Amino acid sequence: MEKSPVLAQANALTQGRYDFSVVEKRAVYMIIHAIRKQFIERPDGQKDLFDNFVVRIKTSDLQKSDTPLRDIYHGMQKLRKKSITIDDEERFLDVGYINYFEHKKGSEIVEVEVSKKILPYLVELSKGFTSYHLVIAISLKNKYSQRFYEYCSQYRNTGYFTFTPNDLRAKLMIIDKYPRYALMKSYVIEPAFKELKAMFDAGQCDLYFTYKEDKTGRTVDRLHFNVKTNEPKKEAEALKSDDYVYFIRTWLESWLMADKRPKNKKWVSTVIHELQLHPEKLVKCYDKLIWLQKKKPVRDWAPYARSVIEDEFLS
Repeated sequence: MEKSPVLAQANALTQGRYDFSVVEKRAVYMIIHAIRKQFIERPDGQKDLFDNFVVRIKTSDLQKSDTPLRDIYHGMQKLRKKSITIDDEERFLDVGYINYFEHKKGSEIVEVEVSKKILPYLVELSKGFTSYHLVIAISLKNKYSQRFYEYCSQYRNTGYFTFTPNDLRAKLMIIDKYPRYALMKSYVIEPAFKELKAMFDAGQCDLYFTYKEDKTGRTVDRLHFNVKTNEPKKEAEALKSDDYVYFIRTWLESWLMADKRPKNKKWVSTVIHELQLHPEKLVKCYDKLIWLQKKKPVRDWAPYARSVIEDEFLS
């Protein structure tokens, strides 16, 4: 596999709700690359005070030999008009990635201005972040492969993540486009799986995923994704405390449908606050939830998790 710069972005950005085309995502990857070179890799880089930031991107990096220049213009126009939504424990933010783009015809460079509201998610990475390879990310030809590559990269250390079909539809903003699971499987999940697996088998990608479905009758209730790599499992320091917090919060809010049940959302916040006050409980709680997902049927996750946490971590 080609040696590639490693990019990073906040987990909140990885899990954000948005729908970008392949060209738009390639632009985003190159923006992240430029921002990290400026703010992170430079020893004198500024990491806390931001203004709008101008980035210059090679047209060849956006085209990757399969995209006409006119489609680059169209993709950048759409990127300027689209927003990304971040809804986490700290804030609700709806913001565009770029304020403008300009290409002087005949030039090999496209100039874009990045919103200052996005910059902290690409620079301040102390709380938990997703790392992935630039060359792989911009080489992917399917926009859902790009998203799944990021999800797999985020959960590389745990080797496992889960979504309900509705969670996944919301994150990819395809609720209206693929309301039936069979359609989402055919046009979203399977193409992403096939492209990542083919690139992995060819030595062009560092990971891929497999998945299984939990069903009640013929209805798919939850999807379980397993991240496959050739890397040996790292036992020591695989996760930071903020990673544990992120996983626990995400799982509990999903299982308890906290977005629709305010009391459950408040309870999850109480759990997270208690675990942050007593960090020695974090790993034990995380391990308990991992065990739960492996050993118990999906219908038992919510009641079992609540019972165990009440007894062992809140008492």
